Amino acid sequence: MNDFAPLYTTRERILLVLKILAVAAPVYLLAQFWFFPWLKNYASYAHCHSYGGINGVQLLMYGVFVLIPLSLALLIWLLEGTRCLKVLRIGQNPLPGEKVFRKTRYRYGRVAMIQPLMIFTVIAALVGVSVWGGFQAAKITSKIPACSSEQLRQMGD
Repeated sequence: MNDFAPLYTTRERILLVLKILAVAAPVYLLAQFWFFPWLKNYASYAHCHSYGGINGVQLLMYGVFVLIPLSLALLIWLLEGTRCLKVLRIGQNPLPGEKVFRKTRYRYGRVAMIQPLMIFTVIAALVGVSVWGGFQAAKITSKIPACSSEQLRQMGD
C-alpha cells in the first residue's frame, strides 16, 4: 500500500488555480470598485433609510455582526463539511484517492481526525460569534439618531 496520497499533476494544479481565480477575481473587483464605495456612502446616511420598519443602521450592524460570520461558517461547511464527515467516519486523512498539492502521508485514527475537528471548531466559533454579534448589534442600534433635514437634502443631491 502506498503511504502517500496521489499528487495533482502540474496541468491539474494550473487549471484548479485558474478556476479559483476566474471566480475570485471578479468578486474582488466588484467588491473593491463598486460595493465598498457604495457601502461607505450608504453608511453615512443609513439611519435615514428604512426598509419595512427596519432602520438602515440595523441592517448594517446585523449584517456585519451576524450575517458575515454566519455566511463564513456556512461557506466553510459547504466547502469542507462533507469531506470532514467522511474523514471522521473512515478515520483516514487525506481520503482514499484524494489528490493533494504537496507530498502528504496518509494519517489514520485519532491523528486523522485533528483537521476535521479543527474545522468544526472554527465553524462552531463563527456561529458563536454570530450569536454574540446579534446581541452587540441590538445594543449598538438601540439608540439610532434621527435623520436631520441637512442629511435629507444631501441625500437628494
